[in-house]
Amino acid sequence: MSAVNFSSDVFRVAQTIASDCIGARTRILNRAISRLYDEAIRPHGLKFSQMNILTVVTVHEPIQQIDVRRILSLEKSTLSRNVALMEAKGWIQSSPGEGKNRLLQATPLGHQLLMEAAPDWQRAQEQAVAILGKRTAAEIVQAAEAIGRSVAVD
Repeated sequence: MSAVNFSSDVFRVAQTIASDCIGARTRILNRAISRLYDEAIRPHGLKFSQMNILTVVTVHEPIQQIDVRRILSLEKSTLSRNVALMEAKGWIQSSPGEGKNRLLQATPLGHQLLMEAAPDWQRAQEQAVAILGKRTAAEIVQAAEAIGRSVAVD
């Protein structure tokens, strides 16, 4: 294969990936939307990733750490790092669970933080829906639920 043909083939493949890759598009979307939520709840000393963990823990408490990982599709190290930070801030507490697993529970301070941050989260939610449109926002929720049911976390 000549260098000219190889270059045009590479360019064509790269163009196709750049324009059609769902993985790349969802990462771009994730970063942009997460930034919107992060900015909204920053005054509460909370990151969006931590709010997601606090929310799952509150809804399911007590909950095993592995179940939080499964629900949020998180890596073990990511969850462990956030749990340590959130425990240090007094938002959640952990106790021995099954095997090496820890049971997580939100503290009264964590519940209070969730309630205080909720109006700012709601504003970010409304902004996200306005940017994406109601139909697209609903389709994203449906897609996340579908993929959550089909993808296992190690």
